[in-house]
Amino acid sequence: MLRGMERAIILAGLALCVFALWALVRHDRVRWTRPTRRVTARVCGHEARWFEDTRSYAARYRFSAEGAEHEVVDAVFTPTRSPPEGTAVELAYPAGRPDLARPRRFLMWLAVYAAIGVTAVMLATRL
Repeated sequence: MLRGMERAIILAGLALCVFALWALVRHDRVRWTRPTRRVTARVCGHEARWFEDTRSYAARYRFSAEGAEHEVVDAVFTPTRSPPEGTAVELAYPAGRPDLARPRRFLMWLAVYAAIGVTAVMLATRL
C-alpha cells in the first residue's frame, strides 16, 4: 500500500517538473528563435513589491530601440535598490520584442533549467 503512495508522489513530482520545463521553454522560446539585440539602457527608477513581509525592488530601465522609447521592469527583485538610478546597463532582447529586454543572466537561467532537469531525472530513476 505504501509503495503505491510513494509511486503516486513521485509521478506527481515528475509531472510538476515536466510542466515547469514546458512553461520555461514556452516563455523562452522567442528568445531562442530570434536574433538577440543589445541596447544600453538607463535605470530610471525602481518598482517595489512585498514578498513575505520584505520589501523588494526591481530596476526600471528606459531605452530607445527600433524607433521608439521603451521602459521595462527587471524580472529579478532584490532587497536593495540596485543598480542606482542613472546607471547605464546593457540589456538584451529578441529582435522585434524590445518589451522583453532584460539584463543577460545566462548562468542563472542555466541553473534553473539544470535544477529542474536533474530533479526530473532523479525522480524518474527512483521509479
